[in-house]
Amino acid sequence: MTWPEVAEAVADGATTVILPLGATEQHGPHLPLGTDTIRAAALADRLAERLPDSLVAPALPFGCSDEHSGFPGLLGLDAETLARVILDLARRLAGWGARRLVLLSAHGGNGEALDIALALLRKELPDIGVWANDNLETIAPALLEVARRDGISANAVGLHAGEGETSEMLHLRPELVSMHRCMPGFTGDMEDVLDRLRASGLKPVTASGVLGDPTHATAGRGSRYLNALADDLAAALRGDADGS
Repeated sequence: MTWPEVAEAVADGATTVILPLGATEQHGPHLPLGTDTIRAAALADRLAERLPDSLVAPALPFGCSDEHSGFPGLLGLDAETLARVILDLARRLAGWGARRLVLLSAHGGNGEALDIALALLRKELPDIGVWANDNLETIAPALLEVARRDGISANAVGLHAGEGETSEMLHLRPELVSMHRCMPGFTGDMEDVLDRLRASGLKPVTASGVLGDPTHATAGRGSRYLNALADDLAAALRGDADGS
């Protein structure tokens, strides 16, 4: 968009800005480092379709990803740094008329940064409504329901580079997915392994970097995953706006 187009959109009531938050980190041997950024941008676009008075900002490609230390390609930020980047961006968007900021993270490791950012934003910019998605370290129930209908287990869907993210990427950017390199990673209980991941990172848990089984991924299911997630996000935002 050009600046006059942004000004016109705001004047017409588009005062919500969706900021997609991604990451640059390993996603197994079969998905690109920018997987979370691609997914965040795609979810933001789908959410904007469901929230017509909104604008989508460019996705931030760097998140809090130190749990992926030891895998080449990692680029990341400290939680405090990411939170203050978000605050800086919010100060600028408030200056041209935005009144609500939606922080849409597609990377589980951004949770601490979002907590810090929310506290900073509510203190320094109380006139800006702020919303962030939560439960970033669990598999979304809406996604699990799509998987269940297709006979895909939660442990195959996985938390990282498993069937879920691989299916989404097959739908969004199939040319970046190397299905011939797919292999099951850690396929045990995804909730039980979280404490180990927080303490020691992914490398001791999964040598490939995969949490799940991407070999069952399909583009069609990926499309349904993304739409189900966008529907859930839109419903949560509407509920927040209604005070429910």
